[in-house]
Amino acid sequence: MPLIPNVGRDTFKIKFILIIITLFLWMGVFLHLFPVWYMFITSIKPYQETFKFPPTLWTREPTFIVYKLIYRITEQGSNVAGGGYGINYPFYVYLKNSFIITGGTMAIQIPVTALLAYSVSKLYTFRWSRFLFLLCIGLLMVPGTVSIIPRYLIIAHFPFPTRQIPNIPFTNIKFPNYKLINTYWGIILPAGFSAFNFLLFKGSFDAIPDELLNAARLDGASEFSIFRRIVLPISKPIFAVVAYFTFSSAWNQFLWPLIVLTKNKMYPLAVTLYRFQHTLMHQRGEMPTDPASLALLNQGIGINGLMGMSIIESIPVFIMFLIFREYLMTGIKIRGLK
Repeated sequence: MPLIPNVGRDTFKIKFILIIITLFLWMGVFLHLFPVWYMFITSIKPYQETFKFPPTLWTREPTFIVYKLIYRITEQGSNVAGGGYGINYPFYVYLKNSFIITGGTMAIQIPVTALLAYSVSKLYTFRWSRFLFLLCIGLLMVPGTVSIIPRYLIIAHFPFPTRQIPNIPFTNIKFPNYKLINTYWGIILPAGFSAFNFLLFKGSFDAIPDELLNAARLDGASEFSIFRRIVLPISKPIFAVVAYFTFSSAWNQFLWPLIVLTKNKMYPLAVTLYRFQHTLMHQRGEMPTDPASLALLNQGIGINGLMGMSIIESIPVFIMFLIFREYLMTGIKIRGLK
C-alpha cells in the first residue's frame, strides 16, 4: 500500500507533500554518500592539496599515487614506513590478520549461538528454557567495557580469571594454563557467543512449527539432522543477517585487539589504521620530525593515504552486503505489512 494514495495526486496539496518527501529522502541519501565521496576525493588529491582551506569537492590534479604507494608498501614493507607507529610489515599482512580474526569469529560464534538458540527454543522444557533465555539475554545488560578486565585475566592464563594461577589442592604445583596473549585465539574465543544474535536466532526458531520437527523425529531423524536438513534451510534469511552483523562487528573491532595484541605483525586493519593515523599526526601544525612520519611524507603519503586505506578496509563489508542483500531484505522486512 503506497504512503500517498493514487486518488487525488493531481491536487496541489498532494504534489507539494510528495515534493517535500522526495527532497527529504534525497537529503538522507546525500548525507549518507557524502562521507564516502569525500574519502575518495581526498584519497586522489596530492598530499599538499589535502590541507587546502576551504576543502574542495574535487581536485584539479587527480592522482592515484596513493594507491600505487599502498601497493609499494605491500611490496617493500618497513622500507617505506620505517619504525615507530608506522606500517612495519607489508599491507597484506594486516589484511590477512583481519580475515583470520573475522573468519575464526564467524566460524565459532554463528554455530555456537545458533545451536544454543535452537536448544532453548525447541529442546528444553519451559522452566529450563526460560532460565537459559534470561541468562543469555542478561548478558546484554552488561556493558562491554565492564568485562574487559575479566576477559583479559582469562586469556592471560586460560581458563582462570584470576590475577594469579591457583595451586592444585594440597600441592605447590600450579594448575595447567594457557597464555592466549598475542594469539588470534585471544580475540576469537571471547567472541564465541553473541547475546544479540542469540535473540535473533531464537525469535526465528520460535516461528518454526513444532509439528514439522516432531514429524521428523517420528521418522527417526536425530536432532542434529533436523537442524541441518529442516531448520537451516528454513532459516537462511536470519543466518544471512547474523553472518553480516558478525562479519561487520569482527572486521571493525578495535579496542580488544589493541589490548590483547602487542606484536605489530598480528594487528588487524582497524588497529593498523589507528597507528597509521598516529604516525601522520602533526603537533600544532608543524612538520613531524620522527623518521617514520618523514619516510611516509617523502613518499607522498599523508591524509590521502589514510583515506585510501580506509576505503580499502570498507570494501569487504560492502562486498558482504552485496552477497547477503537479498536475504537481508527478507530477514529484516516487517511481515505485518503486505
